[in-house]
Amino acid sequence: MRVELRRRVISAFDEIRDLGHLGRECLKLINKLTREEVARFPALTPEAGWQPTDLEDLVGKFLTERLEKVTTNLLALATDDASVGRLLRKSIRYWLIDQARQTAVGAVRRAVEKVLADEEGFELVPSGELGAGRWRLAGTAVVPWSGAVGGLVAAARAVPNVKIPKWSSTTRRRPMANRASIAAVIRAVLTAAEGSLEVAQLVEVFVARFPVVLDPATVPLPDAVEFDAPDGATLTPEEQVIAIEEEVDLAASAVSVVAMLSPQEREIVRRFGDIPAIRALVDCGRTQAYHQVKRLREKLSQLIGDSDDVRAIGLEVIRLCGGPASEE
Repeated sequence: MRVELRRRVISAFDEIRDLGHLGRECLKLINKLTREEVARFPALTPEAGWQPTDLEDLVGKFLTERLEKVTTNLLALATDDASVGRLLRKSIRYWLIDQARQTAVGAVRRAVEKVLADEEGFELVPSGELGAGRWRLAGTAVVPWSGAVGGLVAAARAVPNVKIPKWSSTTRRRPMANRASIAAVIRAVLTAAEGSLEVAQLVEVFVARFPVVLDPATVPLPDAVEFDAPDGATLTPEEQVIAIEEEVDLAASAVSVVAMLSPQEREIVRRFGDIPAIRALVDCGRTQAYHQVKRLREKLSQLIGDSDDVRAIGLEVIRLCGGPASEE
């Protein structure tokens, strides 16, 4: 009788379970998932597009930074091949978010440096003077600033009529503000500092004032998440994390929008529809209150952009602002 011997097909799950570490199949899967996920992050795309060597370098960096954590998660949470794929995809996605955030900070620095160099109202402290290489208001003689950045961020937030170009998700990254607004914020920050500032200090203020530029935004997952599982279903810890992914993405978008609002704007948002309450809050007449609401709605529209979840994000923004406000 002829006996046919068939070679056992080793899957990624079999491999991690049998070896206790990542092997060939897991690495192949990481390569595949990284190529799929990186398409979600245009901010990371090289000018010449993704080349094979670029992707190899990206995967190598991911493994260097996350190999130990990923291996631990797979050994603890993976229950089959599908769960291995979901866990790896999520790890890769959140790592890419970190990379995109770092790239976004670089974009903020370039935007600030360009305005500093082009606007006549700012000047570089010349060599030989205290604070050489820093920036100051033109025509002033000030010492280098040292203090708490919170005061400078407050000054940046207090700048009125900041214009934020409308954002489309098809563009490379969310815009921070138009040129005139960036210049106005720099001027306000240098005035509040009463001293010269390094570009890195200005960038720190801008990132705090305009955190939405760090998209894709993230919010940390709580240590324990409670939600209702489908009837008769018992979800693994890994499946619980996957199940709330959409809610986290939506919440993250709303959080980034709320972070762009001043404290007064958040109070107005929670009072949308209650003009008397807005009049009392802003201490203004009826016409001005309507103008405040109109201007804020336009700003929210710009910040949310053309997302498919505009309504859901808008409702979450109102909720995060504390509204709809209850009668006091």
